[in-house]
Amino acid sequence: MKAAVFYGSRDVRTEEVEKPGIEDNAILVNVKACGICGSDLHMYKLGLFNEMLCRPLEQGGIPGHEFSGEVVEVGSQVEGIEVGDRVATVSMGGMSEYAPVTVIPGFNVIKMPPEVSFEEAATLEPLANSLHAAMRGNPVQGENAVVFGAGIIGLGVVQCLKALVPDFNKIIAVDVSDNRLSMAKKLGADEIINASAEDPCEKIPKIVGSAPVMFQPTEQAPAVDIVYDCVGYIKDRPEPQVIQQAISLARDFTGRIVVHGIFEENVSLDLLPMIVKQVDILGSYGFMPPEPEQAMELIRSKAVDRLGLISHEFSLDQAKEAFEMQCNVNDSVKVLIKP
Repeated sequence: MKAAVFYGSRDVRTEEVEKPGIEDNAILVNVKACGICGSDLHMYKLGLFNEMLCRPLEQGGIPGHEFSGEVVEVGSQVEGIEVGDRVATVSMGGMSEYAPVTVIPGFNVIKMPPEVSFEEAATLEPLANSLHAAMRGNPVQGENAVVFGAGIIGLGVVQCLKALVPDFNKIIAVDVSDNRLSMAKKLGADEIINASAEDPCEKIPKIVGSAPVMFQPTEQAPAVDIVYDCVGYIKDRPEPQVIQQAISLARDFTGRIVVHGIFEENVSLDLLPMIVKQVDILGSYGFMPPEPEQAMELIRSKAVDRLGLISHEFSLDQAKEAFEMQCNVNDSVKVLIKP
């Protein structure tokens, strides 16, 4: 079968490899669409996390962990899944014609309703991530949120907040791509800020207002209830660290910071403002049951538009071009590879 094979930094090749077999607790999926994730870009650019993101071969490995397709084989111990089922899956090796998936019931194999396309279903995994991150912040009506990063996760956070907390006060999206910021505005962000042209820490208080810090009443903190860091730390970006900006922006005492972005290396932080303001910093990673099923319902019911986030589609033969396009934050949002 044909597959994209990752060998090292910026080295992805489309090759013929052996079609995989399956264990008794697995299914074999004929892949119809596979997304390129932000984590895949850390791997592609820097060689990070490849053991977590690739199905290993004798040499190299097959990337792709967010994909959809049709079940063509079912292991003897698998229940509730049949040959011919259309499924969205979370596993390794999705950038290939066929991918084996060890089934974790209710978690990594979700049946697709007939209203959902393979392309939409290939965005289920990042939407489940976004849903998990959004809810980690415990958002409630009337609050203000800042979402740093208008990639697929940050845009999904905007979508989830709009769909699940309809009376939110302000959602502010921050990114360095005008294209992605325009998408955030289209999806419901009330304000957008290009961090390469404006300082978010200066502009955001003008949007939401400020209030005195409890134990330092001469100091002011913006009225930002939740900051979502969907960027992490990207080594080749010149902007200030997002998490440091988040600490500055979070409201005194009740402010929350949800960190979902991945850090490409260790960073140094000034944590005194976090201590003085008593801000909560919450980690967010992946998702938990039943969030994939909840995410699928958001897609099925059209509470969120996932097709609009797919900016490019490539064939397996164009795998390297697909990765390079996903690296281009100015022109891409979500790139799919379709075997």
